[in-house]
Amino acid sequence: MAPRFNSFLQVIAHADKFPHEFDPKNPDEVHHTIPFRLGPYIVGRILPSTLPALIEYNDAQQHPPFEIVEGSYISFASWVNSFEKRSQVMKDLLETWRANKTFKVLAGWRNEIFPVFGDSSRSDNVSFVIERAGTPLFGISQFGAHLNAYVRDPVDGSIKLWVARRSLTKQTWPGLLDNCVAGGVAYNQSTRDTIIRECNEEASIPSDISEKARSVGAVTYFTYTDHGLVPETQYTFDLELPHGVVPTPQDGEVDCFYLWPLEKVRETLLNDEWKPNSALVTIDFLMRHSIISADTEPDYIDITYRLHRKLEFPTPHRMPEFSVKPMNTVM
Repeated sequence: MAPRFNSFLQVIAHADKFPHEFDPKNPDEVHHTIPFRLGPYIVGRILPSTLPALIEYNDAQQHPPFEIVEGSYISFASWVNSFEKRSQVMKDLLETWRANKTFKVLAGWRNEIFPVFGDSSRSDNVSFVIERAGTPLFGISQFGAHLNAYVRDPVDGSIKLWVARRSLTKQTWPGLLDNCVAGGVAYNQSTRDTIIRECNEEASIPSDISEKARSVGAVTYFTYTDHGLVPETQYTFDLELPHGVVPTPQDGEVDCFYLWPLEKVRETLLNDEWKPNSALVTIDFLMRHSIISADTEPDYIDITYRLHRKLEFPTPHRMPEFSVKPMNTVM
């Protein structure tokens, strides 16, 4: 059977599919999104199909929390002027929609709080926090951490990659291939803490090993699903596992793990067997380990560009990990 994709650029485009330029003549609503503004920044984007529910909710409040200029933008009302107030407004809205079953995506409520950036008056640039399940409804920029775990052949030095098979009961992308470990970076959690936690929970890799993971960069993309808009940044980590250390499923997120040569990895990428964003992290790994090189890949530079899409949203301003202190939240 011929592979679904003819090139790695097609693999990337399958994930990074939000328009790079809007076409006002295109009837697809992704070309007609409404900016969610906070001061001078765009902190999210809303699909036209989401707007009626937001207007209905806003009109029903004694003190409407949003300013809605149809066809132009939405923003918080002037009285919603602090981290605490913005966070509470979003909490109340999403809990109402969840109770009323307004949007299916909220059935996957996770009790995970994600930061939304764009308040330069704060040292961490966090403007408010939001339940993770609600982020696609507002096109909020999300941040995750993915780990490539691998081993080297002791004789020839060749690399084999540990690949996860997602559980068949997962709400998203069930049964597809995935990076060894991955998870969202929650509010007040570092990328390294995320990796160490997920290594234990998803793969039974102990902290004395996972803490040796190396931060090697990030990939960025903007996609959309039936649930909404998903602009994302994935911080990437590499971890060379000692021989004899075998990732083992623990929390039900992963069905099983495979240890594959990189040619097998390459084949499954082109055959569309991977969770789309994890495919990008894996392509980045193959480039950094010279499996995809400028001398052998005709689209090498274009692949590099597409793995690092410049998103329009504000970004984290992280303090050194040793100085990060927990902050109170209303969520």
